[in-house]
Amino acid sequence: MKINDYELVLMAQEGNEDATNIIYKKYTPLIIKKSKDAIKHARHHGIDINDIIQESYIALDEAIKNFRQDGDATFYTFSMLCVERRITNFIKKSMNNRSKILNEAISLDDEYGKNIGDKIDIENNFVTKADDYDRLDKLKRDLTSLEWTVLKLRTKGYSFEEISKILNKDLKSIYNCFNRIKAKYKKNIENDD
Repeated sequence: MKINDYELVLMAQEGNEDATNIIYKKYTPLIIKKSKDAIKHARHHGIDINDIIQESYIALDEAIKNFRQDGDATFYTFSMLCVERRITNFIKKSMNNRSKILNEAISLDDEYGKNIGDKIDIENNFVTKADDYDRLDKLKRDLTSLEWTVLKLRTKGYSFEEISKILNKDLKSIYNCFNRIKAKYKKNIENDD
């Protein structure tokens, strides 16, 4: 006996894990296709397809929870609309966040503090010589444990999204944390001059 989407969704909404798994299995190829289509436009912005797929599954889960049979749309139409909107919003948000970081990037001229302007790039210009370890120790004393962890992960090449997931923190919190690190680093350099 074949169960239709309406019955599966109703069973999933009532907590039936088998019904939820059947829906996920049935809709996975569509999610993969939508994600591959989206990554064509987002890859050059540094967005990973796995992040898009994850967002798509979140949207499918929300579609399962929020679908009502009394509407005009089928579950297929409703769920695909949810997935498309979630992907679009995720890409827009990621691009806006990346643009914000690039626009607020702080750059150093030469050798950490000689002729510095208003901005300091701690990601790319942190510790490269032995005599910079004093500056690192001083900065470490000024940072909270979260800020220090974020800085270590960032200098190891992790993206803000990856750090957010590793530390189980909101992405906005990681950006705010990193802005505090930049401000403290800039203050340390200005005080050394």
